[in-house]
Amino acid sequence: MKRLKNLILLSLSLVQIANAQTRTLPKSGFEQRIHEAVFAVRLIDTHEHIMSEKEALTSAADFSCLFTNYQQSDLISSGVAQDKVYNSFKGKDSSIEERWSVIKDAWANVRTTAYGRSVLVSAKDLYRIDDLNENTYNELSKRIKEAHKPGYYEDVLKKKAKIDACFIMEYNTTNPRDVVNEGNCNFRRFFVYDKYISFFGYNKMRTRLSNYGKDFTTLPQLELLIDSVFAQDVKIGIQGAKFGVAYYRTLKFDDVSRETATDVFQKMKADPDHVFSFEEAKPLQDFMFFKLLSLCDKYKLPVQIHTGLQTGSGNDISNANPTGLTKAFFKFPNLKFCLLHAGYPYGGEMAALAKNFPNVYIDMAWSAIISQSYTLRYLQEFIETVPNNKIMAYGGDSQTVEGAYGASILARETVELALTGMVKDGYLTEKEALDVIRKVLRENAISIYNLKF
Repeated sequence: MKRLKNLILLSLSLVQIANAQTRTLPKSGFEQRIHEAVFAVRLIDTHEHIMSEKEALTSAADFSCLFTNYQQSDLISSGVAQDKVYNSFKGKDSSIEERWSVIKDAWANVRTTAYGRSVLVSAKDLYRIDDLNENTYNELSKRIKEAHKPGYYEDVLKKKAKIDACFIMEYNTTNPRDVVNEGNCNFRRFFVYDKYISFFGYNKMRTRLSNYGKDFTTLPQLELLIDSVFAQDVKIGIQGAKFGVAYYRTLKFDDVSRETATDVFQKMKADPDHVFSFEEAKPLQDFMFFKLLSLCDKYKLPVQIHTGLQTGSGNDISNANPTGLTKAFFKFPNLKFCLLHAGYPYGGEMAALAKNFPNVYIDMAWSAIISQSYTLRYLQEFIETVPNNKIMAYGGDSQTVEGAYGASILARETVELALTGMVKDGYLTEKEALDVIRKVLRENAISIYNLKF
């Protein structure tokens, strides 16, 4: 037995020697070169909810603007009453002191989350405040107020975050360019617009189409109206579509016949005040989902679909499992599906889908401020399993430019750690790593969305 053990150890040592001899070891200083490459890339920001600069200039200009994004969810998760958080941070009625009193005890618990880290990054880099605490929140608020003037969007996004293009969700306006092109913020080609589609129920569709002055009484009329709306949006400049239905229902869509969908439509039309169960409404929703995908396919609009963690509290995470979309991938083989948020926590499923389907792409927007370690782990796994032209590593998914900036730093740091580790381990050469860095932070998004510069 001892002799067998010695033989096994000898064999393992020989394998290690052989591996060392066949690997190309990185040249000294590769860590610094990778760092410099990551932070030199001009980013393509694939996913944001940034308000217009005009709107931002009328919002609260104090430390609380750094909590406009997902930090409020962590405050609630830590135990702060939801209404207390929302009432304090909504509008400008509360004083700075009142807002600080809401978070001061919970901040010690929240500051260690990635959401909390992004606050500290923005405070330090943008406003030269090293920490947020009882002694600094007033000075931080003063500096934010001084900075919030016409032109600060361009300063933060283009100059400091080094972003060359930013995808913005279009909601209830017939002209998506109204979302950001207000005031003195002249970006023109900087913002790219996605059509946001949140639900497909009868009443929701009626509400959405009413924004366009449209109404319908039959399913064919509804389809024709949607056709015209899509044509109008494409003419205006929509370059993609985003589906956020995982907040409300499962991503498992079935291919429903027109007859079945028409039957559900007629029932809803006959009794619009009745609250239909999900099981009753699902056939029409599924039918409309595939109808909308067919229009995206027609106009060659890449589709972003929310997968994984939903913001807020008390959501059903199983709704957001990306494997539910498999039938859609089969039905529309030429449509580009960009699955958002690295599917957190369904990273393995995300990798399998992108590996198996040529039309499925991975978008890691938001994931770095959910968890850097998850993003690091799965970025390396994605590189190992998925062709690297199908991975996008940055989208801030924020309402404020401060949020977009903080997310950009955490995303860059994560890419740096992932690629440095893979070079150090010998999986990638330095040259391969530098190529991947450019792709995941910039070039892949340009190619997938056919952006022009």
